[in-house]
Amino acid sequence: MNTPLPPSHDSALDLASFPEGFRALVIGASGGIGQAFVQVLQAHPRCGEVLGLHRRSTPRLDLDDEASIARAADALRGGGKFHLIIHAAGVLHTEGFMPEKKLADLGYAQLEATFRINTFGPALVLRHFVPMLDAGRGVLAVLSAKVGSIEDNRLGGWYSYRASKAALNMLLKTAAIEVRRNHPQA
Repeated sequence: MNTPLPPSHDSALDLASFPEGFRALVIGASGGIGQAFVQVLQAHPRCGEVLGLHRRSTPRLDLDDEASIARAADALRGGGKFHLIIHAAGVLHTEGFMPEKKLADLGYAQLEATFRINTFGPALVLRHFVPMLDAGRGVLAVLSAKVGSIEDNRLGGWYSYRASKAALNMLLKTAAIEVRRNHPQA
């Protein structure tokens, strides 16, 4: 029996395609989407182990702290390869800022904070965690957003979020080309 992924997942990831006892890692496991992925994977009969990382986990992974990303990868490296790594962390707004609705709302601090979490952090996750993918069957999935599509932007607004997700999409496309050379099964 194949447990379905959360309904917001656009393309089907066939968990039955992973080997019996596959290992999974969810980055951003403290958020709603990350928690849902952890629960689905824990309930899946073929999944042997699910680990979740976030700012308060052990090891700690904070997308705003490059050293914590490297330390988290180093801490997990001895446990073996992962068949599935899901990056489900990101930020649209915080207590300190809301999505910008007009150009007059733009500010350097918000732009930088949004890019650090939505673009730079995931890029460093790729750097440190791609080598931890299983060579036989390895998937590293990163959640993005439809509003990161340049073509789909009909409403405007949400400047830093849209731009950070568009940049993330380009990083993922570029990384996928490189990863395919070294991990043809990825």
